[in-house]
Amino acid sequence: MQQNVTKQLLSDRPAVRWTALVLLAMAMFFGYMFMDVLSPLQTALQDTKGWDPNAYGHFAGSETFLKVFIFFLIFAGIILDKMGVRFTAILSGTVMLVGAGINYFALTEAFETSSLSTFFANNFNLPEAWWNVTPFYEGMPGSAKLSAIGFMIFGCGVEMAGITVSRGIVKWFAGKEMALAMGIEMALARVGVAAVFVMSPIMAKMGDGINVSRSVGFTVILLCIGLISFIAYAFMDKKLEKQIGNTEEKDDPFKISDLKYIFRSKVFWIVALLCVLYYSAIFPFQKYAANMLQCNLGISDESAALIFIVFPLGAAAITPFLGRYLDKKGKGATMLIFGALLMIICHLTFALGLPAMRGGELDKVAENSIVTGVIVDSQVNSEGEKVAINVVFSPKNFANQHVKDAIVGKTKGDAVVFNPRTAFCDPAITDEAERNEVASQKITNFLKDKDSSFDLNQARAVDRDFTFTVDKIQAPMGVFGIVVAFLAIVLLGISFSLVPASLWPSVPKLVDGKLLGSAYAVIFWIQNIGLYAVPMIIGGVLASTNVDVFNPLSYNYTAPMLIFASFGVFALIFGLVLKTLDRKHHYGLEEPNTK
Repeated sequence: MQQNVTKQLLSDRPAVRWTALVLLAMAMFFGYMFMDVLSPLQTALQDTKGWDPNAYGHFAGSETFLKVFIFFLIFAGIILDKMGVRFTAILSGTVMLVGAGINYFALTEAFETSSLSTFFANNFNLPEAWWNVTPFYEGMPGSAKLSAIGFMIFGCGVEMAGITVSRGIVKWFAGKEMALAMGIEMALARVGVAAVFVMSPIMAKMGDGINVSRSVGFTVILLCIGLISFIAYAFMDKKLEKQIGNTEEKDDPFKISDLKYIFRSKVFWIVALLCVLYYSAIFPFQKYAANMLQCNLGISDESAALIFIVFPLGAAAITPFLGRYLDKKGKGATMLIFGALLMIICHLTFALGLPAMRGGELDKVAENSIVTGVIVDSQVNSEGEKVAINVVFSPKNFANQHVKDAIVGKTKGDAVVFNPRTAFCDPAITDEAERNEVASQKITNFLKDKDSSFDLNQARAVDRDFTFTVDKIQAPMGVFGIVVAFLAIVLLGISFSLVPASLWPSVPKLVDGKLLGSAYAVIFWIQNIGLYAVPMIIGGVLASTNVDVFNPLSYNYTAPMLIFASFGVFALIFGLVLKTLDRKHHYGLEEPNTK
């Protein structure tokens, strides 16, 4: 009997339980990497796959489609409750891998040359009407349609994995370092976002040309490793369960009847709306952040990714400290308000501040100036009309001094004729084949540099004269503007730490304990409605406000960023109302969690 009492469980051994956490967190780390693998590649997707902002927005929103419209969040909870952590972990890892594999295939050349490409091009062409809640619309590229299907399947898997990992942490760390373990798991997920923003553009540009499927394929391999880590965890979990017996904690199953008590609560609706408004201004923003920074700062996608990664890394670093402060000092409602204020400031900086700081207009084109204008194709299209392309470029990137001299000194309204390939040809190279090869490499480097750029296919392949008409001449973005963008991203990371750290621990103070599971499920469901709709709304607004702009490096992001800022304004209002109700009804939002 004495031996049974003193028997040490696997979870009592620090090395073993932290190994279990590593296995669980590793799968989520790779899942979050895949979630945003295409976020820094929006420009490349338009250049190589024909995804305009509308197509990209519909793809980005597809991840939450099944979770919103077939209530998958609720089904995932039921599966976890009935089947346990081991089964659900392996199932979620498999579903993530299947969805990711479909997404990868859609972006490969094999899909482009297959009959599936024709099938998707000719089907799922639904009108963009109010009743069309699917990610599909008429004119959407076939690769984007199949990618959206894969992404929505992946989304079901990653959501199931998220709740499973949380349950697994409770199982191994109950009565021990559970809060720290959950904080570390969340921080690693943020690091995964940062890692993919750096890795994805680099992987896409390895080898010949730009190939977005390389980045996606790499993260699919990582998801295979994640599935293996889930399987390894299952063996550890089974040994632990043999020791403790089948005593895995069971949450009350979700009951539809519980909804009437939740929906009658005014404070519940305030919290739910706060959640959807805040997260709708954060996660969809991640999908567009890299391209927005490119357009506003005139920098490469790699440089934009390096600036943006301070957002998830900063959030990962700060969240544990804010959580500890909340436990010891409280001030949850105040944190929500302060976080909303920071979010408003940051998005207004992106909407109005950065465009205003882009170099002032110049009278004449200088070698390092940013030139905006229209290139008119010397040939006509099938309707007999000349093709006009809005472009942005900098003469400093040209290798041919004659072409550079022809553009430098021009004023607004002036026209110049030049050949895009000739612009990159070095006349000092006498051998024509070598000259063309060097020119191709310079074009490739130019497109990678992307201080500014014109259309990929035009620059790489076209070998004929174009007439370029100067429309706008600007000085390049100065160091001050880049520093402001960096600081805005840092502040947004602090905001992203403030709100989740204060929002989720506040829910148990506002909702009856027996309804807590149902309340979380409904909040997550409402949150995913926003995460589904907002990327498509932003994509549509971006397309409608840049009707004649075909260069993804010259988009005007003012309207989308103002929409994100407006979410912050409404979140601020609801935060003030919540604090007022707390003062009146004493929910304890401003009190510390630790008694």
